[in-house]
Amino acid sequence: MTKTGWISVAVLAVLVGGGAWYYTSHKSELREYNQAQNMGTYPYTCANGAQFTMTPNADVAQITLSAGSQGMWTGDATLKAASSTAGARFEGTSATGQKIVFVGAGEDVTLSVGSTTTTCNPVPDQNNAPFNWGDAGEGGGVQPPGSQPSAEQVVSESIVGKWQSTDDPKYVREFKGDGTAVDYYDGKAVTSGTWKAFLKADAPATVSFPLVDNQVYLQMKMQGSQAEFLDFKITKLTPEELQLIYLERGGVLNFKSVQ
Repeated sequence: MTKTGWISVAVLAVLVGGGAWYYTSHKSELREYNQAQNMGTYPYTCANGAQFTMTPNADVAQITLSAGSQGMWTGDATLKAASSTAGARFEGTSATGQKIVFVGAGEDVTLSVGSTTTTCNPVPDQNNAPFNWGDAGEGGGVQPPGSQPSAEQVVSESIVGKWQSTDDPKYVREFKGDGTAVDYYDGKAVTSGTWKAFLKADAPATVSFPLVDNQVYLQMKMQGSQAEFLDFKITKLTPEELQLIYLERGGVLNFKSVQ
């Protein structure tokens, strides 16, 4: 899988025992997972000078737009997902009754408030990638409620690829689409095993740690590991970064995507 430019639903890894479309067609669902994990809000500036921020809810069935000091409306407005072939479309009204239509395609947005329509772009942020709404030709990355893949599916497909440890650049872990994993050190394969992403509702019987709703976890079984299974909490997954918390010991493992 090619990872370009996650997660806002915010995900992880294991470096015990050696150490996300799907992104291209479902970028927004990955951002949805990150946002559900409290990964932040996305600011925009428009061609007409207006400013606002966008915050998607956990399943991207709706978004909240908060007007800036140079706003086209006042306060917050909640918009719900609507069917569209031109992009990810959301509709709602402001507190004063103005109709608001938000259509996202790629990283850009077309915003209509009342009879005024303008184009808007993400505010550059060197520390965070902008929300990507997917291909406009496919109706955007966000689909109406009922057709959304689960957070578990988003992570399972977005995590596939090679991830390099930011603590030890010689260590690389590869998650493969067939559910297997390989650990490399200094370019050589040193161990292999299996992996599975899961939610609380479908947690393996071997998991003995307290779990919470709407959180994706990762279980691995690597050759030569002292524990039969290694369980992790995915706390960040973007096209560039992966962060895992080892449930048994609480260590934080950070990775970056590599080709």
